[in-house]
Amino acid sequence: NDFAWKRLVMKKYTIGLIIMLLALLSLIGCGRDEKTDYSEYTFFTDIDWCRETEIDVEHICFSSDGSFSYYYGCGNPANDSDLCEGYTYDDETRTITLKYPKPNESIVTTIRIKDYDENSIELDFEGDIRIFTKEN
Repeated sequence: NDFAWKRLVMKKYTIGLIIMLLALLSLIGCGRDEKTDYSEYTFFTDIDWCRETEIDVEHICFSSDGSFSYYYGCGNPANDSDLCEGYTYDDETRTITLKYPKPNESIVTTIRIKDYDENSIELDFEGDIRIFTKEN
């Protein structure tokens, strides 16, 4: 009888240990996001681009780590950019695709780089052309 009790305890201990190891492995797997590196695209990344509108100044930045910000001078987000989880870039088509968890029809998710030089960049927001210059 004592042997059966020890066997039951050992079985529960083993099952508990297996569950903890599986939980730990799943947590480690969750933390393994591949890092995005667009640092080779220095012509548009890590630059605070801005443009004046009738209402306010817009600031847009594509960071080399794949993060993105787009906001007005007053601090409010433009194009629901506060919901954006980053971007991907296709060098062949010069297309930036913004990643939103639940995009809707009013959110622009595709931006094409039409033209650029060392001080300005022309972006096509799905048919709306916007020209930004480097923030000094």
